[in-house]
Amino acid sequence: MSLWLEPAVFPVVLDSCVLYPHMLRDLLLETSNAHLYRVHWSPRILEDMLRNVVKDRRITSDHANRLRFKMNTAFPSASVTPAAGIAEAVACHPDDRHVVATAMAAKVELIVTDNISDFPAQALNPLGIEAVTSDKFLCDLWDLQPEVLLRCLQIIVSRQKDPRRRTMNFVLDNLNRQAKDFVSYVKGCEIIAPSVRR
Repeated sequence: MSLWLEPAVFPVVLDSCVLYPHMLRDLLLETSNAHLYRVHWSPRILEDMLRNVVKDRRITSDHANRLRFKMNTAFPSASVTPAAGIAEAVACHPDDRHVVATAMAAKVELIVTDNISDFPAQALNPLGIEAVTSDKFLCDLWDLQPEVLLRCLQIIVSRQKDPRRRTMNFVLDNLNRQAKDFVSYVKGCEIIAPSVRR
């Protein structure tokens, strides 16, 4: 995460569910670092993610605190706090109104979430906001800048501490659950080694 820098391009809110999986979080933040978009979250979105990864024993509380610090330090403009009362007026799933309120506060037109059914288009369209899955978002970024996405993936590969996991296959296999179509795009890429396209 020390490589993340603050970008200055179109803004996107990431829901806690797409920040939860470690590899997906790494890729989404690395692509923001590569100036493909400007990442936003709220304190509540970040806390929801950290609480769940600790509850599921994926990381310790100390690790969660360090992760919070690193994310907020790497992206100092990412965190946005919606004004009080905005969330209650949003016509979507009660547990996810705060995400839409965050998008409104950040003047964002795109929410990336894998709980897509909780963000009905009829509630978001009047606000000028769209919700897309992490898979579709990554596929769209790939269509725009495949070389940049490949560099981001290669950076993530190089950061794996275990040498046995320091392969493109390992990273893509971990992304496959959340981003199956994106992984297919990458594996079908002509400049990817044939051993990755299996």
